[in-house]
This record gives sequence, C-alpha cells and structure tokens, in this order.
Amino acid sequence: MAKESFLRGALTLALASALSRVIGIVYLVILPRIIQEEGMGLFQLVRPIHYFAAVVAISGMPVAISKLVAGQAAEGSRQGVRQVFYLGFLCMAVTGLVTAAVLMVGAKFLAEHVARDSAVYPMIVILGPACFFLALSAAVRGYFQGLQYMVPSAISQVVDQVVRVAATVLMAYWLLPYGIPYAVAGAALGSLVGELAGWLVLVGFYLVKGSELLAALPSRRTVQVSSASQVLQRLWQLAVPAVVATILWPVMQMADTVLIPSRMQSAGFTPEQIRAGVGLLGMAMPVAQFPNIITVALSTSLIPAITEAWTLGSRRLVAYRSEEAIRFAFLFGIPAAVGLAVLAEPICAMLFGYPEAAPHLAVLASGAVTLGFIQATTGILQGLGMMLLPVRNLLVGVLVKFVLNYVFVGDPAIGAVGASYSTAISWAVVAVLNLYGVFSRVGFVLKLWDSVIKPLAATACLAAWTYYLQDTLAMLVGGTLSTIVAVTSGFALYFLLLMIWGSITQKDVALIPGSAGPALAGTLQAWGFLRK
Repeated sequence: MAKESFLRGALTLALASALSRVIGIVYLVILPRIIQEEGMGLFQLVRPIHYFAAVVAISGMPVAISKLVAGQAAEGSRQGVRQVFYLGFLCMAVTGLVTAAVLMVGAKFLAEHVARDSAVYPMIVILGPACFFLALSAAVRGYFQGLQYMVPSAISQVVDQVVRVAATVLMAYWLLPYGIPYAVAGAALGSLVGELAGWLVLVGFYLVKGSELLAALPSRRTVQVSSASQVLQRLWQLAVPAVVATILWPVMQMADTVLIPSRMQSAGFTPEQIRAGVGLLGMAMPVAQFPNIITVALSTSLIPAITEAWTLGSRRLVAYRSEEAIRFAFLFGIPAAVGLAVLAEPICAMLFGYPEAAPHLAVLASGAVTLGFIQATTGILQGLGMMLLPVRNLLVGVLVKFVLNYVFVGDPAIGAVGASYSTAISWAVVAVLNLYGVFSRVGFVLKLWDSVIKPLAATACLAAWTYYLQDTLAMLVGGTLSTIVAVTSGFALYFLLLMIWGSITQKDVALIPGSAGPALAGTLQAWGFLRK
C-alpha cells in the first residue's frame, strides 16, 4: 500500500501548505494594486459570508470520512472503505449543492442585507459553485487521508493555489476597464477556477490510485459491513463536533471585535488609538500563527493514524504515535515561539514597517507552542473517537478569552495588548486541557530528557544567538537582512544542537518527503551530526 508514515505525511502536507502560502503572497501583493482599496473593501464584506458558506458546505465531513475510512482500512474491509467514501461523498455533494443554491438564489438578499452593498452581488453568485467544488474536493481528500496517503491532498492544494492566483490576477485585470465591482467579480471567478483545478487533480488521483490503494489493504479477518443508515449516522455523529469546533475558533476572535472598541473607549482611549490597536493586533496574529502549518498538517495525519492503531487494539502503537506527535509539536513550536518573541520588533518592522506591533507579536508568539499542542492533541483525541472532548475544551477557552478581554483591554495601562494576553492565555488553557485528556487516556508518553529538556536548552542557545547576532548585524547591514540572517542561522543552530545531542535522529531526518530526506540523513550521519 502507498500508505506513508503519519509524520512523513504531515511533513508532506506542511510543505505543500507552506508553498501555497508563499504563492499566495503574489496574490496579496498584486491584487490590491489592481482592484485598489475599494475592491479590497468589497472582498472584506464578503469574507464572513464565504467563511460561513464554506463551513456549511464541508460540514465537518472530511474528518468523519478520514476517521471511518481509516477504521475500515485497518480491518481490511475494502467494501467498508468504499461504502464510507461513497456515502460521505454523497453527503458532501448534497451539502455543497444546497450551499451553492442558497448563495446563488439568495445573493441579492445577502448583498443588500448582510454585506449591505449591492456591488458584491456577482461575487456571492460566483461563490456558490466554488463552495460546491470545495465540498467535493474535501470529500476526496478525506478518503485519501483516511488511507494515510497525503500526496493527492498536497499536490491538489498547490495546484489549486497556483491556478487560483494566476486566474484571479488575470481576470481582475481583464475586467478592470468595466469598473471595480466587475474586477472584484473576476477575482472571485479566479477562486472558482482554482477550486475546479484542485478538484480535477483529486479526481485524477482517485482514478489512477483508488483501486490500487484498496487492493493493497491487508485482509485480516472477516468484517461485517454496516448498513447504509448506520454509516450515515456515524458520519454525522463525527462531523457535527468538527463543525462546532470550526465555528468556535472565529467566535473566540469575535471577542476582540466585540469588546476591544467598547472597553478601550471606557478606558479613555481615542478612536484613533482604538483603530491603531486593532490594526496592530491584526498584523501580529497571522505571523504568530504561521509556524503552526506543521501542526495543522500533523493533526490531519494523526486522525487516521491513531484510528488505525486504536482499531487494531494496539495501545502501544497509540502511545508511540501520540508521543511522536506531541514531541514534533514541541520540537518545532518552542524555537518558533522564542524566536518570534525575541525578534518581535525587527520582524514587525521588516514585514509591516510597524515595529509598534511587536508587543502583540511577543505575547502571541507563545501560540507556536500552545496552538501546536492543541492541534496535535485534537488529532489524537479525534482518532480515539473522543470528538466532543476537544470541543468542550475549546468552549472553555472561548469563555476565558471573553472574560480576560473584558478585564485586560479595559485597563488603561494595557489597552489593546490585553487582547493579545487574553488570546495567549486562552490558547494555553485549551492546550493544557487537551494534554490532560490525552495523558489520562494513553499515559504520559513524553520522554522528558530528549523531548523537553534538550529542546529547551537548544532554544535558550537559539534565543541568545539570534538576539545578539541581529543586534550586531543591524548596525552593519541593516534591519531586514540582519533579521533574516539571525532567524535562519538561529534555527540552523537549534536543529544542529538537537542532532548532536541525539534528540533528532537519522530516522527523523529521513522523514523529509521524497529522496531528499534519506539522502540528507545519510550525509549528516556520515559527517557525525546524526545518530541512528
């Protein structure tokens, strides 16, 4: 079977996600120059509608498909795998079609009464078929991820982004002479073309690899196939908590939208200071969350991997995979958190030209660890079938966020930075609750010396190195270059120390996708940097 190690699969998805984000920079740089601030404003008006429509179209079903496919594959039931995929695909075709119909038929109402601007009407109409293809693609991704074969998801993601960016820019430029609303509609049409391209890639993989993957499933024992109604019931039981969790994340951030203006106003801040505070928070948030592309991919790979081990009744394999996931989350998260905190000011100056955003980034940087733990442990708990526990923990985090926002942001000495503190603390609360949930079910799986102490020591070296190197180079070559050199060399030092100390082994490096991983592992071992 073409099944991969779940860590290799996670790295494959993470690399694809990183590449997609880099490609997306082209979109962020060029599009505003074409549709200008008026067009970008129209995009922002439609963004909440698009997000909610996408949530409804997907309906949490990819997680459910992935989990049930993994369980059937572990039992060697080819018929069960097909049944889950066909029924899951049918559900998502229906939800995607209904969402598309509502958007297209109700576009005028949504434009006038939700977005309150009739100029976004064409965009909402175009979002309909885009959500339909999004749902179809998500169903096929869930199928491949359930079989622990991540290559189709990775390639389709990159193709989608390449086509999306190219089509968006070209169509917006082509329709610009007809006015800004037409140019914005052209940009939306580019998104539709991107979704269609990603869907076609997945269909191609399914036609070429689908039968091969099923034929390679081990036949361990005779398995009784469930009825269609039982499978549908189980799919929705798994999907609904995933939808609730998806909705709760933006609800957590709504605490900033709802409370920052009113609480800062009551604390005596001017409207200009309030807008500036919200803007600086908005700059820092995506930078703080960027390192978590690895753990988002890790969570996707973990669900079928843990499901497989649990279905086979191998608690030892569950514990091993849980330990590896949490170890990788900490291994990548702790240096990213410290690096962002130490270099917050030069990073904000380099990326935005606003070093004033540094206090927000320095606080939110902890999310590189806490969000990583949340994503990894959510994948473990969902793989164990405990779909509601991560949702309950996230709900606690949302409540903590609202309460602390009210307290911190209303303090004149803290202001908008209080929203960053409340976010960081709420993330930490959810992470602790999730970790407790995992450890209470699979045991304390971490090896403290290799997985915690050594990474902390290496991170301390990274922090000192990047701080003093950036400070020294800034006087010689300027801020931007010094920041880039300090960050890259600091991370190189961190991973080099962990290789020398044995926390990162040849097996870990060999997980890098393609032939590069084994070749690099062999080279580093020959040079004496790696242990077996």
